[in-house]
Amino acid sequence: MKSIGWVAFFFLLHFAVHAQTIITGRVTDSQNHPIPYATVYLSKTTMGVLANQNGVYSLNVSQTGTYELIVSCVGYESHSQIINANGADKRIDISLSERTVLIKEVTIKGKDVNREFNYNKFVGCFIGRTENAAFCKIKNPKDLIIYRSSNDSNLIAYSIKPLEIENSSLGYKIIYDLQYFNYNRKTGHLRFSGDYYFQDITNKDRANLKIQRRRLISYYGSRMHFLRALFVDSVSQENFKIYNTQMDSTHNSWVKSDIISDKEVCMTLKADSMTIYHPNPIVINYSDNHPELFPLPQVYRPGEYNSLIVFNDSLHVYRNGYYPDGYDLSWGGFMSRDRIAELLPYDFVPKSVVKSGTLFQK
Repeated sequence: MKSIGWVAFFFLLHFAVHAQTIITGRVTDSQNHPIPYATVYLSKTTMGVLANQNGVYSLNVSQTGTYELIVSCVGYESHSQIINANGADKRIDISLSERTVLIKEVTIKGKDVNREFNYNKFVGCFIGRTENAAFCKIKNPKDLIIYRSSNDSNLIAYSIKPLEIENSSLGYKIIYDLQYFNYNRKTGHLRFSGDYYFQDITNKDRANLKIQRRRLISYYGSRMHFLRALFVDSVSQENFKIYNTQMDSTHNSWVKSDIISDKEVCMTLKADSMTIYHPNPIVINYSDNHPELFPLPQVYRPGEYNSLIVFNDSLHVYRNGYYPDGYDLSWGGFMSRDRIAELLPYDFVPKSVVKSGTLFQK
């Protein structure tokens, strides 16, 4: 059995290069007036700060890599740009445009007579239905606009202010600016996107041991885990297998066929990014073999999980597993459960071992 100690070394080596980059700048409006207390963060990470009353910010980036820098403030359009943290300090000044409040937001909110039913459906789709989902709570649900389409087939939602989601199971608070959510009630097809970042809400008590276990359980077999393994040509070592598919004309569905190598999926590979694509859908098989993460390892039984990836186009993926939101691929099966309740920040590195009720560094 592969130990987590090896995983710790492996991922620390490839994904947690510690060369601090300091990004400083000033956030202003279109008239060059400072915007006090704007939020400046690296999307989908724990790295973020508030600008001061003069709009000045200083953001420490602890890991090298490519990130999406987001600057946002209520009443303004968010700003987004890709930055490379390579250890060299940077100055990035940002100008935000005022956001036009749409009348439709107020109108829709007033007509939402099925609010409770729609909200519960939204939570099940957005947060998920895993064990961790029971420990997630949206702290400001009134900032969510939710309604059905005119033909009643789609559930649509977005937030007028970032949603504050507390996940006590994984020890994170997620600040999520939900820009798009669409659930087709007939087909079950779901898409949502937005900018978000994490705040670590753990403390130093013994309960953190359970949180660290849960984080590792969420990580292994996830999309992030698979994409990172693919990047460093370590798919099989990380207990993944990739299969081609073929169309079953009788049932009009894709079925698993021959095993393929990761090189048949990874089209181009650079120092900090890769491009992946396959003309057919692919099946990702993951064999879970981490009994040390569970309370009763002696009765643990390994499990196998299958996921389906359908490529609409090639996908650009960065070294830490991050890829821009978009519709270049669709997820099915096990990995489609990676919703809010299972989210981990892209600066997460599985660097601890659980043994005899304690955590220690390898």
